[in-house]
Amino acid sequence: MTQTFPSLPLIGVEDARAVVLEHTHPMSTEHVALIESLGRVLAKDVASDIDISPFDNTAMDGFAVRFEDFAAAPPSENSPLTLSIIGIIGAGAVYEGTVQKGQALRIMTGAPLPEGADTIVKIEDTTVHGESPEHPEGQQVAFTHMPKQGQHIRPKGEEARKGEVLLRAGERVSAPGVGLLASTGNTEVAVYRRPRVAIISTGSELVDVSRVPGPGQIRNSNSYSLAAATLEAGAIPIIMPSVEDSRDTLVKALSTAAVEHDFIITSGGAAQGDYDFITPVVEEMGELFFNKVNMKPGKAQTFGIVNGIPLFGLPGNPAAASVGFEILIRPALKKMQGIAALSRPITKAVLTRAVKKREERRFYLRARIAQNEGGSGSGAYYVTPETNQSSALLGALKSSNCLLIVPEGPEPLAEGALVDCLRLDMEEGTV
Repeated sequence: MTQTFPSLPLIGVEDARAVVLEHTHPMSTEHVALIESLGRVLAKDVASDIDISPFDNTAMDGFAVRFEDFAAAPPSENSPLTLSIIGIIGAGAVYEGTVQKGQALRIMTGAPLPEGADTIVKIEDTTVHGESPEHPEGQQVAFTHMPKQGQHIRPKGEEARKGEVLLRAGERVSAPGVGLLASTGNTEVAVYRRPRVAIISTGSELVDVSRVPGPGQIRNSNSYSLAAATLEAGAIPIIMPSVEDSRDTLVKALSTAAVEHDFIITSGGAAQGDYDFITPVVEEMGELFFNKVNMKPGKAQTFGIVNGIPLFGLPGNPAAASVGFEILIRPALKKMQGIAALSRPITKAVLTRAVKKREERRFYLRARIAQNEGGSGSGAYYVTPETNQSSALLGALKSSNCLLIVPEGPEPLAEGALVDCLRLDMEEGTV
């Protein structure tokens, strides 16, 4: 069985990423319930419809007083200031009167500041006299310490003023963000739709994870690791049945996937062997942009458009597929959700073990980065590559928290070299 493969040049990592991003676009928008907006990306700015808080209120349980009473007779342990208690008010209620000279209003956290008062003294700094069933608030209160004028008062509009933008389009909604949206009266929020991603593993040797593999068979782990990575990136994975090594079967599977999905990911069949069909099928069904990337693991990677839907063909080796997803697919899925930050942080670290290199490709080594205790500057971190870098194994990737980047070229890296590490343990946009 002989196939004819398109003659496409080997493409650099940055060029491949640029091509993928050029052909992926933010999804349409949808309105979701407030609590469902958590983790989603806003499609529109959200402004406050009121001042937050809409009134001056107390930050402490205590007494609302006039500072002038304290200025006129500064209290001390030996000479306390005593004021008459005129009532008690809790959050959600409004005191209709005015605090006059020589008076204090017992007040609970969150209650509006009464007219006439300009300072709150917390209950722990007072001594209340005359508490009874008829006067649960007490009749007099004694102060022995001088307060600061205006203390323990949350001013009107401290969080935001009416019309002020609190969350901006492109911002990912956090748990505090949900609270801000609630405080502005938003029961629904406009967000970018999460892309539906079809996950298809290819190979006649694949069996379902529930089955014990027979001779020559392996469990289909790629579909699940790639679906998990898709979910972690914020998209919606749909695992489709694996596809045997058949050109016609693959064409049918891709045609079906393109109908109801926004992105297609395949694994396996991306090289140029007799049973590798992804590249010629993509060229036949749509537009092919590249099928070889100058990186290791994962040189054989295919990207194109099938029936108007972006398709990325990853290698079948599990670690190579996962690294390819991280470098080239994850940024595209982020962009499709309206996210502006597409790159995980890069940390400089000191290499603890020499790295041999005999190939021109850029290497992404699975590794662990850690911070030196008390370290600062360029030597604040060190990185240790995993011993086994086989593209067929997921164990080293599971144990890693970064990808150690070894630049193109055959030159080895010596122990102690300062290297770039792509942080798998940090979200895009983290500083």
